[in-house]
Amino acid sequence: MNDPEVARLRRLRLAALWVRALANAHGATRTAAEEPLFSRMACATWRIARAASGRLRAHPYSRYQKDPSVMILGAYGALAWLLAVFGRNRVRALGRCTAPLGQLARQLDDARALTWTPDLSDTLGRSQVELRTLMQALAFETRSGSDVERLPTRGSPATEGRHGEVPAFEGDWPYLAF
Repeated sequence: MNDPEVARLRRLRLAALWVRALANAHGATRTAAEEPLFSRMACATWRIARAASGRLRAHPYSRYQKDPSVMILGAYGALAWLLAVFGRNRVRALGRCTAPLGQLARQLDDARALTWTPDLSDTLGRSQVELRTLMQALAFETRSGSDVERLPTRGSPATEGRHGEVPAFEGDWPYLAF
């Protein structure tokens, strides 16, 4: 394991711990106490942080084996608690977790793409699938629970090519024919 991979795993672990602190803080409030997405989010991010920590602790150099400090974990917990206290409702609390979860998903994609160890890649791949399903459920809950404008639905096939759209014809294929 080289220095960039160690730095990448440390950033991944810190992002996972931040999202976990947010999920735990929001899940402990009265407005979102019965929301299962917060517990799913906390468990999924804990698995990511545990995989990154396990890989870092297995490194032969003791300098690379460091865990996050108690000060960082305490600051994450306090800041997450402050954000959760000022949350007005369940949808707003779920929406507040969307951006950090997306950032964690991007870092997880990068870490998995750039790792060379097959066991860590498999573990991160399972976490990627879990995060994607979690983000889809989170998007559905925040979209359906708020009064925002609904997404437009697709029209019928007879009206699909109208209003400035380029109609599809039978010869369109998903690959280039040479």
